[in-house]
Amino acid sequence: MTSTWNKVLIFCIPFLLLSGCGGSDDKQGQTTNTAIKAPSDAIFLSTDSVGKITASTPFNIHHITEAFNGLNVSQQTSFQEGEAYPVIRVAKGAKTLLTINPTTDQKSIYSIVIEDNLIHNHLGHRLSTKFSSIYSYDHVEKCLAGQEELSGKTICYAPKMRNILYIFAGRWDGPDGEIPPEDILATWTLDSIIWKPQS
Repeated sequence: MTSTWNKVLIFCIPFLLLSGCGGSDDKQGQTTNTAIKAPSDAIFLSTDSVGKITASTPFNIHHITEAFNGLNVSQQTSFQEGEAYPVIRVAKGAKTLLTINPTTDQKSIYSIVIEDNLIHNHLGHRLSTKFSSIYSYDHVEKCLAGQEELSGKTICYAPKMRNILYIFAGRWDGPDGEIPPEDILATWTLDSIIWKPQS
């Protein structure tokens, strides 16, 4: 019987499916190059890292606490389809900034979900940015309808990136499992960001 672990780590399926969509050319949409104003101790998301977290950082509460000094770091147990799995949450006060998901052996980081604008995006796109401010219409094929916990949302590669996904949310009366029409998707906003270490 196939393990449900990859369903629990809901980001596995989208990455695999998106990897077969479209080409790898550099014409993937509009990139914002606006200079980012942030404090000197700000945490940045880039293609190689989230703050001090890189592909070599283990999924370990001690290492991750050191990487996010001054923030609240806790390991919690989540459940999906009856299967328990650990996640590490980084918060400032009661506000969750990001959630870290492990690989199946729980030794490495599989993905990080960015949930707050206190994590600064080197691409310049903040959470709540409209889809139409990031992409042009002729690159909607780079997107995929969300599944499992992401049902009702749309997942797209960040412009010119292959390990960063943008999750868009908005209002639409259409069926789950389908991407909204372009004119509707254009009004949806960036809800969260998924970063996956590059192998």
